[in-house]
Amino acid sequence: MRKKLRELSLSKPLIVGIGLICLAMIFRLMDIFVFRLDEVLGEIILSKVIGFIIVILFVKIIGNKMSDIGFNFNNRWSILIIGGVMTIGLMILGYTVEFLIFSSDSPQLLVAAIDPKAGVTGGISFAFFLLLGNVVNCFMEEGLFRGILIPMLNRKYSVRMTIILQGILFGVWHIPWAFKWYISGLVSGTSGFIMALVINSIPMILMGIVFGIMFYYTNSIWTPWISHFLINSILNLVHININGALDQGLTIRMAVFQATFMILIPVIIKLSDQLNKVDIDK
Repeated sequence: MRKKLRELSLSKPLIVGIGLICLAMIFRLMDIFVFRLDEVLGEIILSKVIGFIIVILFVKIIGNKMSDIGFNFNNRWSILIIGGVMTIGLMILGYTVEFLIFSSDSPQLLVAAIDPKAGVTGGISFAFFLLLGNVVNCFMEEGLFRGILIPMLNRKYSVRMTIILQGILFGVWHIPWAFKWYISGLVSGTSGFIMALVINSIPMILMGIVFGIMFYYTNSIWTPWISHFLINSILNLVHININGALDQGLTIRMAVFQATFMILIPVIIKLSDQLNKVDIDK
């Protein structure tokens, strides 16, 4: 089995990658639509844990180590500056633009533990639970989409095609939330469902591409991991109150954030090269 799977990952990496995603998706769908843990706990923590176990098992079965899929600290400055500082800076930019656009409505910054997808709120213990969920989620999604898919696809496809493919798959991975929103009544009608599909796919594709570029050019999964964790955690904990309604301008905030990140892709690539040289020189 080990030899066969390894050969398949080399000869048909896209099929193997889609197969892994489908396997993880089974547990994801059960978590969202059967167990509905997001409604009870505010997190679909079970499928995230199982998803990461799938990542670990696949890596072990094909005879690799976790360091082979990017779990290393080789380029520490890249990890810190690109994954951490740049992400925080652009999130601040997104919030600032939202504040300016809604300035006439006297927006207020609110720090509270809220899962925006499920609408579940809580206190300090819930905040820690959300952070824990983000940790597990980032291990699973970064391990699968960046750590496994990018090196595997890159053996057969160009760097550009590889990063785009895993970005598209990352977008597809988030589509179940559109169905969840429709079933739960968060959106209604054909137009509402289409809007939910767009919101839960296009931005994820774009962020998947950004995360993929971070991973590939810094040669470490910790760069997109930190970025991914910071984005999710900030959105969970930092909100803008406009006339009693929370995060009305979330779409604007994240559009600014993602558009700026996409524009800065050449900078990420150039900066990664320079920072990697600094680590090597040390």
